[in-house]
Amino acid sequence: MNKNELLSKLENVLNNYIFGIAASRLVPDHVWETTKGKTAGFESPSGDTLTVDLSALASNMANPKDKKILVEEFENCLKRAIMREGHELILQYCEETGQFDKYESVSWFQFSRIIRNVVSHKQGGVLRVWPRDLTKKNVTSVSWRNRTLDTSLVGKDIQFTHNEALQLFIDQREFAKNILV
Repeated sequence: MNKNELLSKLENVLNNYIFGIAASRLVPDHVWETTKGKTAGFESPSGDTLTVDLSALASNMANPKDKKILVEEFENCLKRAIMREGHELILQYCEETGQFDKYESVSWFQFSRIIRNVVSHKQGGVLRVWPRDLTKKNVTSVSWRNRTLDTSLVGKDIQFTHNEALQLFIDQREFAKNILV
C-alpha cells in the first residue's frame, strides 16, 4: 500500500463512522413501521440471495427502550471499528514501509494501542490486562491529550466517548498525513 492508498483507506474508515452515527439519527421513526413484514436481500458472489426478515429490527426500533439499546450497541460497534481499523491500517503501512519506529515513538501510540484493545476485545470497555511489553519496560501509564490510562485501571470500565474516538482517529490520520512518507 502506498501513502495515498493509506490516506484513502483512513478517509473511508472516517466516512463509515460518520455515516453510521448519522444513519441512526436520519431515519424517522415512522419509517420503521413500514419495514415490518419486509425483507432485505444479500446476494452472494454465486448469485444466491440470503433474505432476512426486517420485522424484528422494525419492532426494536419502534420501542424507545429497545431502540436506545440497539443504537448504543451499533454505535459501540462503530467505535470499535474506527479505533481498530485506524490503528491497524497505520500499523500495517508503517511495517510495510519501515516506519514503525516513527509510529511507536509518537507520544500517544501506546494509549491508542491500549484503547483499541479496551474497546475491541472481549468485554468491550474493560481494561483487562496491562500490556506485557509495557510492564517489562516499567511503563505504568500512557497518555493522550488530557486522558491517562494506568495500571490501577486494570479490571475497570474505561469510558471512552465517541467524541474522543473521533478525535483520536483524527490525530492518527493527521500523523499519517503529515509525518509518514
